[in-house]
Amino acid sequence: MIQPIKTENRIFYLDILRGIAIFFIFSANIVYFSGHFDFPKEARLPSTLFIFDEYLDFILYALVDGKFYSIFSLLFGIGCAIQYNNLTKNNKPFAPFFKRRMLWLLVFGLIHLLLFWAGDILTLYALLGFVLIWFVNFSNKKLLYFAGILILLPILNWVIIYILGWNYPSFFFNLNGRYFEFFNLPVLEFDGLKMVDFKAWLLNESLLDFFKMNIGNSLIRIGGILDEGRIFKVLGIFLIGLWAGRKIIHKNLLENKSFLKKTAFWGICIGLPISLFRAYIYFYVDKSTLWQLTFTISYAFGTVPLALGYAALLAFIYKKIPFLFGFAFVGKMALSNYLLQTALATIIFYGIGFGFAGKLGFSVIIAMAVLIYSVQVLLSIWWLKYHKFGPMEWLWRQLTYKTLTKKNN
Repeated sequence: MIQPIKTENRIFYLDILRGIAIFFIFSANIVYFSGHFDFPKEARLPSTLFIFDEYLDFILYALVDGKFYSIFSLLFGIGCAIQYNNLTKNNKPFAPFFKRRMLWLLVFGLIHLLLFWAGDILTLYALLGFVLIWFVNFSNKKLLYFAGILILLPILNWVIIYILGWNYPSFFFNLNGRYFEFFNLPVLEFDGLKMVDFKAWLLNESLLDFFKMNIGNSLIRIGGILDEGRIFKVLGIFLIGLWAGRKIIHKNLLENKSFLKKTAFWGICIGLPISLFRAYIYFYVDKSTLWQLTFTISYAFGTVPLALGYAALLAFIYKKIPFLFGFAFVGKMALSNYLLQTALATIIFYGIGFGFAGKLGFSVIIAMAVLIYSVQVLLSIWWLKYHKFGPMEWLWRQLTYKTLTKKNN
């Protein structure tokens, strides 16, 4: 009988890190939910916080963008290593279990992607989870070797698309336009392509059209993932997580203060200046071909080191900062909270809800993210007081293990 990891065997730090990652992922996602990029500044409601918008936008882009989905990817790999160890030490086959786990994550992800949120990450994680099975028996050296290659591959991907001219992601962008035209949904021209009119999508008040538009927008998501080479990035970080998970289990990595200090120091010293430079390019430099290539290179060499630096620094200090423990409750219910964020943001911003899209400044949007997340912390504490798992975690476990009790307490 295959059983999930017991509550007392969870690594508390990983729950804290997962909870922090969920917050910063939401702080990035909510900007897109809000229509911040699709409406003119004149449409926004008056706010005294406007004076902070440009500075806060730059800071968060430099310090947050890409770093916390990288940490989330790292945690996915660590979780895979823990599950592999849990099964193999009891002479249970890993691949059938993990395939079933990824299959149900894929189902959740596709529902989320196609019907609710084009920025979904679950679908990509599930698909790459199937690929990750192939790496579980690789040596530690090979894992890091392939991780390095994969993290750098987006640079080659960019060269293939924009220098050699094989713009294969544009197929999905074109398909999006044809889909919207076929269903007589609003489109506009962007860089010579007919694509969804995001402003009209956000303002739309028809629930049926909302679902139809989201299905079409999933094509833009696929094109965007291919364009930026995210498949390579995420899989590469999965492999680092698989390596780290082994070290946590067998070498007590989280108690190795010297290693954590060095990783935090070098990760931040390398990643922070490069990430600041990347943010400067994004905000203040004309996007010539050379600068776009530099931007792509700076992502590869800045984002992952800084993400690893964050994770190592937090592992070194989290026991000394009691308020961080609150993040663990959200982290234990990461899937439920991630999907709840989509539901709340949809209700608040979209035309099918309260219709606040385009009406709030950047600082107000981030303040709203903090408020929503704070409520999620309280809800998670309350829920876990009476239940072992979050509702979606419980359902996922039921479907994966097939032998769990029907009770969630």
